[in-house]
Amino acid sequence: MRGFSTVKRRHGSMTRIAIAAAAGVLLLTAAFVPASMLAAAPTPAAGSATVDGNTGDWSLGADFFGDMNDGVDGHPVRAKFYAKYDCDAEALYGLVLVEGDEKARQDRPDEAYIAIDGGTLADSSHGDFAWVNGDGTLADGFEASGSLEPGSYTIRAHVLVADDSADGYTPMDLIGRNVPLVIECAGVAPTQGTRTPTPKPPAGGVAPTTGTRPVNTLPPTDTIDQSATSGPGGAGLVLLFLGLGSFVSLVATRGRRRPAAIEVKEDIDRR
Repeated sequence: MRGFSTVKRRHGSMTRIAIAAAAGVLLLTAAFVPASMLAAAPTPAAGSATVDGNTGDWSLGADFFGDMNDGVDGHPVRAKFYAKYDCDAEALYGLVLVEGDEKARQDRPDEAYIAIDGGTLADSSHGDFAWVNGDGTLADGFEASGSLEPGSYTIRAHVLVADDSADGYTPMDLIGRNVPLVIECAGVAPTQGTRTPTPKPPAGGVAPTTGTRPVNTLPPTDTIDQSATSGPGGAGLVLLFLGLGSFVSLVATRGRRRPAAIEVKEDIDRR
């Protein structure tokens, strides 16, 4: 019977090892899967901004909301959208910045706006609006704000990016165009907005501003990059770890079955 006890002890050890390995796989999965894949919360950051074309009061990391492209899957990201919400003022703030050497078409103000549920929240004639580093023709983007109560909506950020196409531009929208937006203000009672509207520019365009795009002191704009195409993505890591988990479970199952046959064989030999 000593051999039978030894087999049982080995079986118990194999089971404990398999359980520990499976737990390790789950921990690794939680550690490596991007948070955006586990819970995509379409909420703006808390805070406000002065809509004057100077982006120094924006964080390109904390305030990032979504990438913008021409609406075609797989096409490069050419602009980014940042968002904040002030619960006390019940106001949404948005910032559109083009990427790299791109430029927005400032001479097409009708094509630069933030829309909520299909209606304009802010553009050059609604809400607060200012171009970023505009020269009257081109700009680095725009910032805008408008009154909006907490709730669930869809949001669209839109701008034209100048290029050498026949039209001289390519429309840019949040990827998905009208994407979910959830605004929650737990424990904050609705209040009347206290913002002072920025004076509207004279007819004929927006005067150039002296605002500068933030550098060095802010997190890099590529902290969240949906345009990357090389290397294993988050979904690939999930599949990898799920496969490892399945393999470990199979080993554990086979480990539980095999000692039973050994127990019977050794019992017959002893007879």
